[in-house]
Amino acid sequence: MLMSSQRISYAPTIVIGLVFGLAISAMHIAAAKNATASETAADANARSDAAYQWNMSQRDLPLLGLSAGRLQAGFDQLLAYPAGRFDFSIFRSLNFDEAEGKYLLPVLNRNKRFAFVELSRSSCDTYLSSEGFQLVEKNGMKIVKTPDGTSFTFTQYPDGEFRCATIKQANGPTLFLLYTANGLMLHAVNDSLGRSVTFNYGENGIQSLTQTWMSNLEGFNRTWTIGDNEDPSLRFAHTVGSRSAKFLPANAIVRDYTSEMADCDRLLARIFGGPNAVAGANGFEPAGLAANYPLYRGDVVGDDGKVRRGHLSYAVHLYGSPDGRGDSILYVPAGFTSHSNEATTTDAAVTFYYPKLGNLTDVTLAVFHVADFQIVSEGDRIRIGSIGGPGGSTPLYRHSHIEFYKGNVGLPAAAARAALRINPATVFSK
Repeated sequence: MLMSSQRISYAPTIVIGLVFGLAISAMHIAAAKNATASETAADANARSDAAYQWNMSQRDLPLLGLSAGRLQAGFDQLLAYPAGRFDFSIFRSLNFDEAEGKYLLPVLNRNKRFAFVELSRSSCDTYLSSEGFQLVEKNGMKIVKTPDGTSFTFTQYPDGEFRCATIKQANGPTLFLLYTANGLMLHAVNDSLGRSVTFNYGENGIQSLTQTWMSNLEGFNRTWTIGDNEDPSLRFAHTVGSRSAKFLPANAIVRDYTSEMADCDRLLARIFGGPNAVAGANGFEPAGLAANYPLYRGDVVGDDGKVRRGHLSYAVHLYGSPDGRGDSILYVPAGFTSHSNEATTTDAAVTFYYPKLGNLTDVTLAVFHVADFQIVSEGDRIRIGSIGGPGGSTPLYRHSHIEFYKGNVGLPAAAARAALRINPATVFSK
């Protein structure tokens, strides 16, 4: 445990409101560089050797025990909390598999390999897994209970993702996970003693972490930097030909944003948006959203070898500007033979059926988050409104979501969409 430190005038500003009188119990973190889904057992073992331990028993020492002054890039991808015979991956969101109607809890197995605990519906608001996990939907939150009684509470944030807000042991302490003001990045973890670990973000994700703690009524502070010899090619994933240390998950199937993907996104932006529109498809969000939003939302693979579709695996996000905050007219190609009469009330979705669309035939186009829905012909495009309708506008960004389905299917039920989706990259060509 490194104890060299800098004295500070201590004020527990990260602890919110109440004094909980609780201590956090056993928890650990593994440090690693980005790993591919095909990594070997030797790779996994090498990563587990780099584990750091949370300090629970010695309250006059930092919350996190670190064995080195500098940490490896990407260590946050394996920040974990014990969950039965797995470890819950704290930086990852709770997922829902539309095709199978299951919740997917992101975990690490004992070899530090990424996996999912699958929870299937057992009643109207309860889901169960074969490992003994239970998920209960309650007041808009998702509460996961492990076989040993630990509860993970997931809260929905502005981007629609469910992130873990609290972890409470049965008859024991609670861990609080605090996020940045926009709710999209984990800012800190803390305990009731005022000890904290704060994550400091830079261009390539987390660039350092700072710990504060009390000893003999004095406050202490220390910062550990990350990636001293970091590869300069580790940049945001939406830059052609490069990778992201923070935002590209270790289990991502697509590792690089290629020139072909960039061409496809530019073409989609020209087809559906105004002159300044930016499209994010091919699993990646635009680079301009990097400061506030995880970039990769494509296919991932679990330790069981199953591929799970991401939000943008077979879909497009259309923004009005590179930073996601601009407005844009919203268009669809001419040539549809039928369309919705009005946008849906929940997510402002409209659909269009095309006997032929781009390279394909017999296609339904669905556009979500349409504002001011209308049908106005403008040459070879039809103006249908603007981006950012219900569900598509937050203080963080404004967008519309676009999907393509096989056949004349209208707006399919959510559970049926995964099987009908068409890869946007196959619909049009330059």
